[in-house]
Formats: sequence, structure tokens, C-alpha cells
Amino acid sequence: MTAPEGLPGEPARLTHPSDDPYHPAVTPASTRHPVEHEGPLSAERQPSRSRRLYRRPRVRRIFRALASPSKFGLVGIIGIVVNQAALYFFTDILGVYYLWSAVLASQVSTLNNFLLTEYWVFGDRQLGGSRLWRYLAFNAINIATLFIRIPVLYVLTDIFGVFYLWSNLVAIAATFGVRYLVADNWIWAGRDRREQRSIAGYYQYDVQGLIRIQSPVALPELASFNVEHVVEPDLLIRRRLIGGGPRLSAGTFERDGVIHYREQLGVLSTAFDVTIPEERGKPIILDANWLLVWSHHVLYTNMVEPLLRFMFVDRDHVLLHCAAIDAPEGAIVMSALTDTGKTSTVLRLLMHHSWGFLSDDMAIVSPAGELLAYPKPMTLSSHTMSAVNEHALPMADRMMLAIRSRLHSREGRAVGHALGRMPIPIVTVNAWVQILIPPPKYHVTSLIDCDMADRSTIDSIILMERGEPLAELPTLEATVDRLLTNTDDAYTFPPFSTFSKLIAIGGRDYEALRVRERELLTASVDKAWRVRVRVRGHNWSDLIPTLVREKRPLLEADVAADDAAEQTDSLDAPEAAVAAEPTLEPVAVASVPDVEAAAR
Repeated sequence: MTAPEGLPGEPARLTHPSDDPYHPAVTPASTRHPVEHEGPLSAERQPSRSRRLYRRPRVRRIFRALASPSKFGLVGIIGIVVNQAALYFFTDILGVYYLWSAVLASQVSTLNNFLLTEYWVFGDRQLGGSRLWRYLAFNAINIATLFIRIPVLYVLTDIFGVFYLWSNLVAIAATFGVRYLVADNWIWAGRDRREQRSIAGYYQYDVQGLIRIQSPVALPELASFNVEHVVEPDLLIRRRLIGGGPRLSAGTFERDGVIHYREQLGVLSTAFDVTIPEERGKPIILDANWLLVWSHHVLYTNMVEPLLRFMFVDRDHVLLHCAAIDAPEGAIVMSALTDTGKTSTVLRLLMHHSWGFLSDDMAIVSPAGELLAYPKPMTLSSHTMSAVNEHALPMADRMMLAIRSRLHSREGRAVGHALGRMPIPIVTVNAWVQILIPPPKYHVTSLIDCDMADRSTIDSIILMERGEPLAELPTLEATVDRLLTNTDDAYTFPPFSTFSKLIAIGGRDYEALRVRERELLTASVDKAWRVRVRVRGHNWSDLIPTLVREKRPLLEADVAADDAAEQTDSLDAPEAAVAAEPTLEPVAVASVPDVEAAAR
């Protein structure tokens, strides 16, 4: 049997960067902003310098963060100085008892911090509402923290004999995290939220001209599609007082053509109704209760997006769980299970190549093979932050990221899934968690300098996996199976598994919609080059440029070698990486029946 063309025993090597259309040096300058980057993986397979630059050991990253305080951190430092000075003045100069002095000093530092935060830290933010209300809310939070600070101050000073000014520093530090989260997420909310405007009490969204939405609450995930005119909605979200009385268990049921979801605590827990009209031209109505409207991340992720998925199918498009970038030859689609590394891969690729951002989580594909952008905010993790410059976010954000990213990580979701199997109102718990500690979401342009692309023709499909190194060309059917599996993985949290099966749109029930989704996706990726690659680490950004350039899978030895280099380089020891790099020997690439047949 003749070997398939483009699958030689030894990988082709470029002799000059200009031979590579994917090298940033030859990307048309008119279509991309110039950014500092390096080219794709070198012919010598040397460990990438970019990994050493952007993947510093954790301890070094922490010290760098502490050395570059944000405006919010500087206000906090100034506030501590003011608080200490006021405490000393009231106690030692005026002779006020030190615990009462602490209360008075707190009022002085609160006013100081509010003015600096309002006019300096968030002075460039479009803020609605009253400045007086923000001051009262800010002051109320600081008064509430006194219930922690005063006991700490008393115990350290009167019981352990610590000087009261030192005790005060400890008490302030004990409540910093709470004050930061509240100030950032409630009072001056929107540090990285795209500004959205409502019309007649509703936010208007037009998603790529395919689906239009009206919502009484802003949906940050759809901020890129917010329009400043009234739309004729295909999906209408309404705020309703629903929930009923207490129940023994959560339940989803259909009555009179309306899908109902209720949890155990009645009106105190999450509840929603979905009304899907039989007639075309009428909007689907999602009635959400007060808690869902408050927790807009849960409202979108667990109710709105699952509905959108099947509404797109009814409009002959697929909402695909994937990352995508616009490269010179077309869109590179990267599909993987949740938390495999798509977001960090996209960030690294955009930093080192003048390509356009399409998506890091969801994208819309048409049966003609066109991919439409769906630019949701990125949910950051500690690993994702290692892919960007450490100064991209303020110090306070980076310090709190450790808590917020851990809570919303794979481990956090695993705990949520385990709780979901117990007789507790899991969606209610999730809603309150998202309200109190929102997921760390940032727009891509807040992290790196890159172009935003709107649409592109699909050129390549990269099926990303973690594990023992593997490289193969999958069949079209296997590719579609994996794409749908990875998409389903994004909808595993309750209540999707129960209410989705009751959905019927355009004369198709749930099963028929799934069949149609597969048909559309098969047509979408039929002409795209497809590859499945598995690595142990996170070195996708080094492998993908070579994959899409040469349109063949790397040899498994190549994948293993670069994987080993990435693992060694994460220790920031280049000399160890060189020593550990294995000799590349040709290894047979797993092939598939349709490729073999084409090669005969």
C-alpha cells in the first residue's frame, strides 16, 4: 500500500521563516496588529523560549505580583496609613478608649478610601446609580467588618498584650479579602465587563443575525451582541415571581405546553418556566425567578445557552463547544473536554502569531463550513494566567484569582456534580455561590493585544486530549462524535439533563434536534482537515502551528518529545530540558480507513 501523500516518515522542516505562511513575519500587516511573538516550533525542536517567559515558577509569579500593586491595592495601603494615623490621634492625642477610636478611625479611612476609589481607581468606569448610595453601601460593608476587626483587636491587645497599632494591622488584614470582593463585584461592579445599554427596561441582543434576545438583566456572556435598538425577540426572558411551596425533591415537569423547573425551597430557591410556542414567528419565553435574575451567570449558562443550542439547530446552525482562531488559511477549531487547556492555548497562539480571535468556549458553525464568532468573556484559572503577561491584571485581581479560579475549576464543578446527586437544591446553591464569588471572567482584549475576527471558513479541526502522546487522522464520523461529546460536556451541570429532554422546537423533539445537529455538524466539517492529538502537558501552542501548516499529524515521537520539553521547561531549567530531550525516531502514525482508501 502506498503511504498517503503528506505523511512521510520524517517531518518536513522549513529552511527559512518566510517559507511558512503561518509565520508572523509573512502575515499581511494590514490585517493584524503588530505584536511581539516568536515563530512556530523550530526545526531543532528546542524548548520554546516563550514558555520560559510566560510560565514562570509559581513563587516567582507571586513575588512579581506583590511588587506591582494595582490602584486598588495602593488605595488599600493609603487607607491603612490613614486608619493608623487616625487611630493614634483619637487614642493618644484625644484620649479616647482604643476600641472606640478604632470605630472612629474606620470612618475616617472609609471616607478616604471611597473618594480615592470613586475618582481614581474606577474614575474611567461608566457607573450607574447614585454616588451617595455607593458611599453608604461601601460604609456599610466596612461597618460590618468591624464585627470581625474589633474582637481581633481586643484579643490581641488586652489578652496577648500586643501594641494596639500592631493589633489593628492584623485586624485590617483579616478583612481585606471580603472588602475587596464586595467593592469590586457589587459596589463598583464591572471592572472588565463590557458596557451594555438597555432600552425600555430590556437588554437587546442580536447574535450574528440568527437569534435575537430580550432580557431584563444584562448577560455578560452576550455583551458583544448587545445592540442599541429594540429587537423582535426569538427568546424573551422575563422576571417572574414563581417557585411555589416547599418540595421534597427538585423536579422538572411539563404541563399545558410549559416546562417547569422547581427546587426544594419553593420561592426561596431557583425556579424557571420555559414556554415554546408551536407556531413559528413567536418567541420562546423563559420566565426566571428573582434568584436567577440576580445570578445572571447561572441564568445564562444553565438556562439560556442550552436553549440557544437547540434554537440554532432549528436555524440550521450548530452552537459548538470549542475554541477558534482566524489563521491565514481559515479558522483553526480546537475542540476538547472542559478544562483541557483551550483558553491558555488560544492566549499563547494569539500572543505569538498575528491571528484573529474568534472564540475560546463557544462558536457558531454553518453547514457550509463557515464559523461565526461567539466572543464570550474568558474564565480564567491560575494556569491560564501563566499564559499571559503578569501585569495584564491588577495585583488584587491576581491575589483573589487563586480563590475564585479554584472554586470554579474542574475540582469545584466535580463537587457540584456530587452535590447534585444528593437531595439538595443544587442550582440554588450554585446561584448563591456565583453571586457571592463570581467566576473570574475577562474579555480577551483585557489580557492580550489581538484582533477580533467576526467569521471565517473552517480550515482545520484539532481534537485535543490529555494523556499518553498520540497523533492520528480520525474519520469524519469519529470527528463528529468527538465534537458532540465535547459539546455535551459543557452542559453536564443540572438542570440541563432533565429539562432539555422536554424541549421541542420547530416540530422536532429533543432526539430529532440531536439528529439534526449531527447532520449539520457533519456537513460543516466535511471539507476541513482533521487531526486528533494527545499530549501530557499543555504545549498545544507549540504543536498546532506545525499541524495546520503541514496538514499532517506530527509523528508520535515528535509529540512526545515536545511534551517532554514542555514538562521540563516548566521547571525553568533550560539546561535540564536540553539534556532530557529525546532523539527523534520515526514512529508510525495511526491512520484511518478513509485515508488509506484515498491513498490506494
